[in-house]
Amino acid sequence: MAEVSQGVASTEPAVIDGRNIIILYGSETGNAEDIALELSKMTRRLHFKTTVDEMNNIKLTELVQRQLAIFVTSTTGQGDLPQNTAKFWANLRRTRLNNTNCLGALKFTIFGLGDSSYGENVNAAGRKLRSRLKQLGATEFFKAGEGDEQHENGIASAYMPWSEELKEYFIENYALPEPLQPIADEILLPPRYHIQAASSEQADPVHTNANAPVTKPQKRLLDIPNALTAVVQENTRLTPETHSQDVRLIKLDVSFVTKPKVKDVFDMIPYLAGATAVIYPKNFPEDVETLIDMMGWASISNNHINRKESTMPKKLYPFEDEGPVTIRDLLTHNFDINAVPRRSFLQDMAHFAADDDQKERLVELTKWDSLQSFYDYTSRPRRTILEVLRDFPSVRIPFDYALEMFPLMRGRAYSICNGANSVRYKQGENKENMASLNLEIIAALLEYQTVIRKPRQGVCSRYLRTLAPGTTINITINTPSRPTLRPNNMLIGASQQRPVIAVATGTGIAPIRALIGDLKHAGITAAPVLVFFGCRKQKADFYFQDEHGQNQAPGRGWGDNVKVIPAFSRDENPDGVLPFQKNYVQSQIRKHAAEIAEILTGDVPPLICVCGSSGAMPNAVREAFKDVLIGHKIVGATGEEEAEGKSAEEVEKLKKEAADKWLMDKNNVIYWQETW
Repeated sequence: MAEVSQGVASTEPAVIDGRNIIILYGSETGNAEDIALELSKMTRRLHFKTTVDEMNNIKLTELVQRQLAIFVTSTTGQGDLPQNTAKFWANLRRTRLNNTNCLGALKFTIFGLGDSSYGENVNAAGRKLRSRLKQLGATEFFKAGEGDEQHENGIASAYMPWSEELKEYFIENYALPEPLQPIADEILLPPRYHIQAASSEQADPVHTNANAPVTKPQKRLLDIPNALTAVVQENTRLTPETHSQDVRLIKLDVSFVTKPKVKDVFDMIPYLAGATAVIYPKNFPEDVETLIDMMGWASISNNHINRKESTMPKKLYPFEDEGPVTIRDLLTHNFDINAVPRRSFLQDMAHFAADDDQKERLVELTKWDSLQSFYDYTSRPRRTILEVLRDFPSVRIPFDYALEMFPLMRGRAYSICNGANSVRYKQGENKENMASLNLEIIAALLEYQTVIRKPRQGVCSRYLRTLAPGTTINITINTPSRPTLRPNNMLIGASQQRPVIAVATGTGIAPIRALIGDLKHAGITAAPVLVFFGCRKQKADFYFQDEHGQNQAPGRGWGDNVKVIPAFSRDENPDGVLPFQKNYVQSQIRKHAAEIAEILTGDVPPLICVCGSSGAMPNAVREAFKDVLIGHKIVGATGEEEAEGKSAEEVEKLKKEAADKWLMDKNNVIYWQETW
């Protein structure tokens, strides 16, 4: 037993020769990483020596020596693996590994996180990884699990029963030597990390007056890997003050040496469609101070960290070479203290609740049969970690466990909404090659009220509001994992150009605008581009309406080959038809079915782009395209023999299945979906 603060004792897992496991994750938003960490607690309680890491941090030479592994991955883009798996996945796919049985000693299982709104691509990443591991000789020791974000209870509805079955499998097939028993859930595990704070004599003088009112995040630039320094040129509101949502157009100026520092970024220029700019938010000082006060960390918060005596995750900012770092710095730049807590956070809180009633309540909220109660308490009202800690005032988390419990702050990706004309080239002072990149992003700032009647702001939304022109920030640029939207894919042969049917809702117009700019810059302006743009009101959120149709300014418009068909869902009686019905993009697709059918049956397979909010929209749009295919007899011409003995509903189902297959066939259409 090892003592920790607040009188809470922890139990160290036993060390058993040969009993080890590695858990590798691929994650974009942190969901897969959280599941990997939760699984690691389970395996540690079963006395496995457990390693947890992102896939890119493991070399194939190390994996071939492993005997037991769990993979957890989300699916991103068009059925792709996340960016922090790219290097690992590229190594795994090398053709020279074929038929080598190089992973013959490895036993594995996998859990995939998916979203059924992506149709055929749901959980595609996990399935591809599973297939490749088996091709290289690895053996699946336990059935794969797949979660669906669209389920009523989200990923947890599949993950929780799957993980319980996996635990039972380990207990049955990897028995512990007598008299050793699994460590019970109510017993605390020791932290994986340790922070050694220096003495109070080494406190940071910058923070000695911690109670001084500060309303903006620190301006300190962090050395984020592969980051580019950007200067905010403009931060303007696109929507009127009377509109319910504050949507910003943010323009950034980025200048950089092209080689070798940012070769990957340079290679994707000048085509920006599908690329994202990643903004790294920071916590506000008053929130950090609130957390310090609630947790009782005031006496150590301004002390420098003794890095030689500390063990910390690799991703923490600031880095060691940036000078002295305090505990307050770690809280400001790393902990997402305004995130909605995950189930594992409440589980860990229970260990540090001094009040028995509060402990019982926390335990109850995290049980499998209390998923709805957990959702109603956390996700439905968007209750933040700070608010949950206020609700359970007897909880005092030792700082060592803060690194274990709090989610790390992640960059937020925003679709770049301008195209190739944003790039300029110049020569630097030392005659090095330079590029100047003007980036534009649209950001819908989250601010809303929930059932607990308190206004809510997104972490990054709140940060973006503070970025005045002239502010310098560090960003990274993520390129599309597939080159679907590159202009060279829009050319068929020497002269034929690929038509585009684009469907965008809200800020989903961003990648569509970038695509149009790229095509225009590349001279691909002959093929038709049909844009269905869904928003609430013409005078509120019909973004960039001065750039297309009769409104386009000379030299700045989208071009005469672009036709925009809006769908205003909240404008009263937009078509003069009574009774008034809400107008959505799927309605406009069906209304313009003949025009779409003509493009779908043309000589060149078109590109269909669907961008915007996830949830019901992507499926509704896909169903509308199926109706176009069926209605214009492009598919589904069921013969008498095939229809014999079948009901009308069964025949209609056959037609829908045929339409779905038609949309999946790249000989007919390239279907690209990007939703968030």
